[in-house]
Amino acid sequence: MTHAGWVITPAELKTYELAGCQSGYVTRRQAIACGMSPASIRHRTESGLWKSESPGLYLIPGFDNTVRGQLAAACAALGAVVSHEAAAEIHDLPRVRRGLAVVTVRVRRTHRFPDVIVHQSTDLGPQYVIEIQGLAVTTIVRTVIDLASQMKPHQIGPIVDRIIVDKRATLDAICTEVMNLTRRGKPGMRTMGKVLELRVGETLVGDSELELLTLRFLSDSGFPEPVVQFPLPWRPIRPGRVDFAYPQWRLIIEVDGRAWHSTLEAFETDRLRDNHALLAGWRVLRITYRMLKDQPEMVRSMIQRAIESAPVIL
Repeated sequence: MTHAGWVITPAELKTYELAGCQSGYVTRRQAIACGMSPASIRHRTESGLWKSESPGLYLIPGFDNTVRGQLAAACAALGAVVSHEAAAEIHDLPRVRRGLAVVTVRVRRTHRFPDVIVHQSTDLGPQYVIEIQGLAVTTIVRTVIDLASQMKPHQIGPIVDRIIVDKRATLDAICTEVMNLTRRGKPGMRTMGKVLELRVGETLVGDSELELLTLRFLSDSGFPEPVVQFPLPWRPIRPGRVDFAYPQWRLIIEVDGRAWHSTLEAFETDRLRDNHALLAGWRVLRITYRMLKDQPEMVRSMIQRAIESAPVIL
């Protein structure tokens, strides 16, 4: 084979095949591994067939420039790991911008690559890297933590919820990695702290303690004492119970120490029970610990309105 009068050797053909997977980029080490000699590489750069982008990195014109190829080339040239938005796209995380070439390298002098966003990190250990589609990619938990450095809590929160509901990570695993990575000045830690506070902080309140807090709240607010652990009258075959009920107003009050359901099954079960209650002529108010703690007036007003609008039961 020839190229503009130049005979293409088997070694160069192999190099071209590799470059085609890396948007035309190839490193000196890769070219030599394909069988190219240092002299052959020098001849091709001097002739203009190859363009020297930086020491040890060459661009062979004529190849399509793709994000996948850019990532592969950056990983090879810099010893980088696909991260942030690029890793999020590979993991198919929601609410993250697509089409970006982003990698992370351990702190070093060389941290530039054409058309690629390169982050530096001092804590990117092997435990945070997996191989996907032939690329070194940050784990799904590490990817979320990295994204927190450039996103707000209300943007990261739904991503955390999604990977847990999809059983791709556990809340405990995320908390553990955040604790492992937390250090003074590390970007994203404050954001992750706010996200986890909403999802973990309230679980410290046990069910029995929360029930006592709710009973005290109802009493202090002037409401009559509810029926505790009220049996569901519309489920005679499979009996179930709710936290509190006012049968005279057909009003159910469910309390939850968590602002977030850890499993999709629990979420679906609760919604199905709410629907059955509605069909049986009952209404359900769901109150979280955070509501009682931060918005007691709102909760008080909500219960009062539910009572005042209750149907008359003869």
